Order: sequence, then C-alpha cells, then structure tokens
Amino acid sequence: MWGTIVLIFLSITLTFSVTAFQFIWGVIGLLTIGLLIWIWFGTGYRIENKTINIQNGPFKWKVTIEEINSISKRKSLLATPALSVDRLVLQYGKYNDMLLSPKNECEFIKLLLVKNPHIQLDKDIKNLME
Repeated sequence: MWGTIVLIFLSITLTFSVTAFQFIWGVIGLLTIGLLIWIWFGTGYRIENKTINIQNGPFKWKVTIEEINSISKRKSLLATPALSVDRLVLQYGKYNDMLLSPKNECEFIKLLLVKNPHIQLDKDIKNLME
C-alpha cells in the first residue's frame, strides 16, 4: 500500500515538474519573441537640435552631432541599431562609432552636414550623395 502511495506521489511530482519546466521555457520563449519584435519595430533615429536620438527597442543612445568626425559605409551583421546589412558608420568622439541604417541615407547625411559641416565623408558616401 505504501509503495502505491509513493508511486502516485512520484508520478504527480514528476508530472508537475515537467509541466512547470515547459511553462517556464514557454514564458522565456514568448519574452524573447516579444523583445525581438520590440527591437524590430522600435528601431529609429531622430535628429533633434544638436543630437541624434537612437532607439533600438528598449535600448537608447544619444550622439552629439558636433562630435561626429566622419561617416562611412560598411556591410556588417553585428548587433547594432540598424536593420539592414548596408550601414552608415558614424565615427564620433575619440574612439566611438555607431552603425545606423536610415531609410533615406542621403537626407540623413544632408541633415547632419547642415548641423556639422566639418564631418568628413568617405568616397562611397560622396558617390552616394551625387
């Protein structure tokens, strides 16, 4: 009789632990999918006054336009606030860079050049602007 009770108890415990395990992984999976959707639809750049406000889902950065030294192009698969493989590289400060992929690269660069005409453009960018 005690053997039967122990077997029933173990069976219920095992079933509960498997169900809890599946539930936890289901929640983790949903949170991951939610984060990826938030990053995909929440990526954008806004030029305001003297800064570029960059949003990538829950992540935010600010780049001062006056600190931008140069702009170049790069193909990259790095995880950055850019949804394209063809990216603009904004080099600012002493050693910092930010990879972006605005929808209209020419207009984006023109806006930056209006606010900081000292930005150096790579030859690929110059060709893009012509």
